[in-house]
Amino acid sequence: MKELFDLLEKGERKILLWLGIIFLVGLLFLQVFALNQKRAYSSAAQTLPTQQQEYTQIKESNKNIKLEWLQWDEARRDVVEIEKKYFYRGDRSLSQLRIDIGKIFEASGIRIVSDLNFDYADWEEENIIRVRVNFAMAGTYVALKRFIHQVEVHPKFLMVERIDFRDIDTQSGRIELNIVLAGYYEN
Repeated sequence: MKELFDLLEKGERKILLWLGIIFLVGLLFLQVFALNQKRAYSSAAQTLPTQQQEYTQIKESNKNIKLEWLQWDEARRDVVEIEKKYFYRGDRSLSQLRIDIGKIFEASGIRIVSDLNFDYADWEEENIIRVRVNFAMAGTYVALKRFIHQVEVHPKFLMVERIDFRDIDTQSGRIELNIVLAGYYEN
């Protein structure tokens, strides 16, 4: 190997020496830099499973929050639809309630034997007014069933709140009842 160096001139040896030094410095820098990168990679590889697990939990939590939000949004839309479709609304609500009750009486074929008594209850915290309609009716059991059916299929919030039997004639099948209907409308 020494003979090989002897063949080189002095300038070429000097260039070769500097190239060797630069190569060694580069190799040393690369070794130090690569060692730090290896440590960083090793550290990242150790924390990766924990971070993947946290990511999965956050993703699942986010999915649950979105699902809950969609459910609340659907409930809000349902409430808006109920308010629009099923509650009596505005100043004409009471007259509309009277008209609807008249239609139900007519469709069910019952005979009213007393005046309609209206009772109002204002639920201020809910912004809803409940109107109770008390009356007495006479008829057959079939007429009562038709009446209840007409109230059930009525599209507005109108419900049979109470039925009190006053008289039952088992021979003729005639019954007399006190009925309380409840209708609801927004203030």
